Amino acid sequence: MLKNKVKTIRLIVSILLCLMILYGYANNINNQGLIMNNGAVYWVGADNNVWVKDSRGTQNVGQYLGGDANSYQAASPTGQGTMRLGNATLIADPNPPQSVGSAPAAGGGGGASAPVFNSAGAASTQRAIDQLPALLNAALAAEGTRYSNTVGGFNAAEGTQRKSYEDNTVTNQQNYDSNFMDSIRAGIHGLGGLMALLRGTGAGGGTAEDLARDTVGGVTANDIRTGADTQKENQGALDSSLSSFLTDLQQKRKAAEDTRVNNERAIRRDNATQLQDLFGKMAGFYGDVGNTAAANDWTNRAGALIPDIAANSATQVSPYDSSPVVVHAPNLTAFAPPTQPSVTTAPNGQVGSGIFTISDPRRRKETTPASVGA
Repeated sequence: MLKNKVKTIRLIVSILLCLMILYGYANNINNQGLIMNNGAVYWVGADNNVWVKDSRGTQNVGQYLGGDANSYQAASPTGQGTMRLGNATLIADPNPPQSVGSAPAAGGGGGASAPVFNSAGAASTQRAIDQLPALLNAALAAEGTRYSNTVGGFNAAEGTQRKSYEDNTVTNQQNYDSNFMDSIRAGIHGLGGLMALLRGTGAGGGTAEDLARDTVGGVTANDIRTGADTQKENQGALDSSLSSFLTDLQQKRKAAEDTRVNNERAIRRDNATQLQDLFGKMAGFYGDVGNTAAANDWTNRAGALIPDIAANSATQVSPYDSSPVVVHAPNLTAFAPPTQPSVTTAPNGQVGSGIFTISDPRRRKETTPASVGA
């Protein structure tokens, strides 16, 4: 009986010692750190538990509550506290989530029930999001350059046409001035010759000279009026040609401006569409791991782009019409040479070639010249 009591007491003591050791081990994990052999590793599994592996095997030391690579806040079976994992090395989960329906891998951490956040995909998507503003600015700048080049061509064409108009206007005025002086000189020369002839034939003075002056004056005035009409007609043709050119050019300028506005709207719409798609991807990454708040935030950002995309949904990028404006050359009339108010004596009573014609005085008794028309 005594021996049995001794054995019983020893068993109880052994049990108490084991419990004390286990309690101290757990307390050591929770508050002082986990004692591990050299070469130990640890990771956070898809089940959100911290797993430690050394030469003694793999063990779950508690639920991961946050922290950095050196120290984890974990909830262990004995309570919540900071676990210092000593000389263990942090590694990636060796048992990543498997396909739906597969069993968790041995050693803990794996399984399809707790998917891992796609950090690589999220980082790549964020880089694309960050690049879109610069891409938008570059596209708008390129569009601005194309518009400026088109307008520059229009400006050059307008400058050329205006210079042509100014040169032709000056030439037309100079032709009129020249024709005016030619008409004056022809009248003076013709009247002088006529007076000399009349006086040489004995018909000078009185009514004959008055008639001669009136006739020559009328012819000269008619030449000047004809020249003025020609100048006015030509100037009108020049004005009409320039006006037609500028009207067509204005239409092209308006079309270019409309194209620029339309193209910029299409560029902004395409950029917003890409951004919306990327926001949707980010929402999916967070939604896959059950982070509803972050997923909703990205979804709301994607939805905020809908009005801008809808407002520009019908726009399409179009090329600029840079074809030259058709120039309608004016129909200019040449100035007629002034009438020469000369006098030709027609022998034997024949009609001469000047505006005045008198018969050979040897065959006439009248001393007054007869005007036969202008």
